[in-house]
Amino acid sequence: MRMMMHQFGMSLGTRDTGRLAKSKIIEILDNTEEKIIFDFSHVSVVSNSFADEVFGKLILEYGFDEFKARTTFANINRFAAICIKKAIENRIKAVQV
Repeated sequence: MRMMMHQFGMSLGTRDTGRLAKSKIIEILDNTEEKIIFDFSHVSVVSNSFADEVFGKLILEYGFDEFKARTTFANINRFAAICIKKAIENRIKAVQV
């Protein structure tokens, strides 16, 4: 299943937008076994706040291994990928401490 992230905006910058996206992602993850492809076509900016609210918190809820097995990313720019990677790494570190 392909989730077009631009449905939440071309610039993904707020925790409020992140909460909306995360709730839709959780609904999909809880109701299907299909792999989710997060497609960032037409998204120009992903903030640290959005990345943490969505991807950092999904790691807490599902665990890194399950999240990695059930999701992937497509058409993501370098800056957005770095923000998301950092959010995930920070949440993993916080759990390990």
